[in-house]
Amino acid sequence: MSRKYIGVFDSGLGGLTTVSEIIRQLPDENIVFIGDTANMPYGSKTKEQIISFTLNNIHTLLEHDLKAVVIACNTSDSNARNVAEKEFDLPIFGVISPAARKAAEITVCKKIGVIATELTVKSERYEKLIKEHDSDIEVYQMACPKLVPLVESGLFLSDKNAMIRTLKDYIDPLYEKGIDTLILGCTHYDILMDLTSEIYPDLKLVSSSRPVVFDLKEYLEKNDLREKEKEAVREYYTTSDPEEFAKIAQLLIKDIEIKQRVFR
Repeated sequence: MSRKYIGVFDSGLGGLTTVSEIIRQLPDENIVFIGDTANMPYGSKTKEQIISFTLNNIHTLLEHDLKAVVIACNTSDSNARNVAEKEFDLPIFGVISPAARKAAEITVCKKIGVIATELTVKSERYEKLIKEHDSDIEVYQMACPKLVPLVESGLFLSDKNAMIRTLKDYIDPLYEKGIDTLILGCTHYDILMDLTSEIYPDLKLVSSSRPVVFDLKEYLEKNDLREKEKEAVREYYTTSDPEEFAKIAQLLIKDIEIKQRVFR
C-alpha cells in the first residue's frame, strides 16, 4: 500500500511550528513540508504573487500522494485559500479560522488583538471570522513587517532586548486598547510566544500554528484516514539555502534534514 502524506507549506520557519504540532498529535502521519524561503517574506508581496506562490507550493507537494494540505501561512490562507480550493480536489486546511474561533471563545472583555503580516491585516479575514462567532467583539489589528525577517535571521536568539523592543512597538498600541486576548496571526510569531508571554503575562495568547491540527485530526478520524504504517516518513524542503534554513529549523524539530527544492 502506497504511503499518503499530509502536505504543509509556509514562507519559511513558521510552518514548522504547525508541523511539530502535527507530529505531537498525529505521530504516525507522513508529512512533507515546504518552506518557500526564496520568496519570503510573503506579507509584503501582492495578492497575485501570494496566489502564485500558494499554487506552486501545492503543485509541488502533490508530487507526493497527499490526503490533505495544511496552509501553515496566514498570508496564503487569507489571500489564496479560496483559489486553491477551486484548483485542487483535496481537503485544504487553513490556520486562520481555527485561531479566530479559539480567540472568540476565550476572550472575556470581548476585545481581541491580532498581530499579523501586512497582507493578512489588509485582508480583514481575522476580523470577519471573529465577528461571525460574536458580532460584539472588538478586533484591533497591527501589521508587523519586521517580525518575520527577525525570526528567520535568528535575532530572537542573539538579541533578546532588540526583540522585546520590536514586540512592544507592535503590541503596546493594542494592549492600550484593553485587549485580553492576542492572536499571533503568523506562524512565525509562535516562535516568539514565550517571549511575548513574558512581556504581557496577563494576555491570553492564541497561536495560529496549532489549533488547525485539531481540525485536521478530527477530519482524518472521521474519514478513517489515519495512517496505519508503523514508522512515519517526514520530508522537509526549502526553496533557498537548506543549510541556512536548518540552523534555526533544528531548534524546532530535532534532527531535521532539509533538502532544496526549486519550483518549476
